[in-house]
Amino acid sequence: MIEKQQFIVIGLGIFGTTIARELTQLGHDVLGIDSDEQCVDRLADDITHAVIADVTDENTLVELNAGHYDVAVVAIGRNVEATMLATLQLKELGVKKIWAKALTVAHHRILERLGANRIIAPEHEMGVRISQELNYPMVHDYLGLNDDYFVVEFQTTQDLIGKTVGEIVAGVNVNALVVKRDQSIHAPPDKSWKVLEGDRLVLGGWLEELRKLVKNL
Repeated sequence: MIEKQQFIVIGLGIFGTTIARELTQLGHDVLGIDSDEQCVDRLADDITHAVIADVTDENTLVELNAGHYDVAVVAIGRNVEATMLATLQLKELGVKKIWAKALTVAHHRILERLGANRIIAPEHEMGVRISQELNYPMVHDYLGLNDDYFVVEFQTTQDLIGKTVGEIVAGVNVNALVVKRDQSIHAPPDKSWKVLEGDRLVLGGWLEELRKLVKNL
């Protein structure tokens, strides 16, 4: 059972609203803040608390007891200054985990120096994901564990049907982690496991090794 936490989400545009709703549905307490009354009203019935407030006012976050929250998400849209001020104030108030949305590379660096634990660049991250899928159509999903190591989920292509896991990863330094078949998950699969139509393979490896593998598929 995941421990219930208290989250504060600043900025209730599409990005912040989605985070606030999902966290609430997962059973957490969520305080949503935005200076736009319409944004707050739209979300008021869906999360624990939603308030209209201007976080550029240094007293606002103090009055809302922001320092008592476990995690803060700064999801402000185009106001770079407001994002930086909110991040700085949250840090000073003692919030241990701060996730902040960055708009540019320079913005990313500043937020990092201000103490944000995780910098989010949704447009950039989505652009990378889409380009990977366009470049490798058989890639269903992927997760980067660091700059060069990835866990990748492959959709079985016609050429792979009937091959064993060992044959698929032969000649490359890639680990077969999981085979998904219908509603079943087999982890880790034996190298003799024969792939059927509709299977999905979850593989882990360094980027260069995965690229070698993709070229052979």
